[in-house]
Amino acid sequence: MGLFDDSFELSVSEVESVHSMDELRPFVSRLLGRYGLRHAAYLAVALPDQIDPHPVLVCTYPAQWTQRYIDQDYLAIDPVISAAATNLLPFDWSELSHRGIRVKQMFDEAQEFGIGRHGLSFPVRGPLGDHALFTVTSDASTSEWQKLKSSYMRDMQLIAHFVHGKVLEFERGDSAPIKPLSAREREVLGWAARGLNNDQIAFKLNISERVVRAYFESARHKLNCVNRSHVLARAISLRLVGPATA
Repeated sequence: MGLFDDSFELSVSEVESVHSMDELRPFVSRLLGRYGLRHAAYLAVALPDQIDPHPVLVCTYPAQWTQRYIDQDYLAIDPVISAAATNLLPFDWSELSHRGIRVKQMFDEAQEFGIGRHGLSFPVRGPLGDHALFTVTSDASTSEWQKLKSSYMRDMQLIAHFVHGKVLEFERGDSAPIKPLSAREREVLGWAARGLNNDQIAFKLNISERVVRAYFESARHKLNCVNRSHVLARAISLRLVGPATA
């Protein structure tokens, strides 16, 4: 069992019952206590058929910091935003360059506003060109952060897709057709949700790793997803895989 298995199962159950943006905001807030985090933020950079030019933002940051960020136009120089534009995988803020007077000023001020000592960001890509970013921050010590980070990576990467799916549902209706998965595809996804990699799944099912990848790819197309995390998140959301096994 993973460190936050109960927290993840509860979070999945809760997000499935969210029916509006007003309900989504408190859900994001509840993640903080559940996972011992400082803040969480979801930013929809681009949504399909988006008319409103303003990005959708759901976050727990202090209003004063959000306004400061806007007033100083930090969006234009924020290395987190730049990294999210070019990365498909989650990244730790410690991996980013803090060079430059404005960038250093931004991070220093973020500390003053209590945003958190550490941060993880999760880029989200959708099949219709949608692009979003989900971020969590922590005030844990560096040693504690290193212990917790892998669990945060596992859970928040999937939760990022859940939140994005809800925003799509509320903003435009997520009406892309879903094709049924085969029993083998569901079995592969089920083992992946338990944390097994392709080699381990291949051993469990007595098939080759190439065949495992093929099942993932076919499931990805059927569920209209763009990557492994998206497939798993959607499979759990559609109850093709139980959240207790994630």
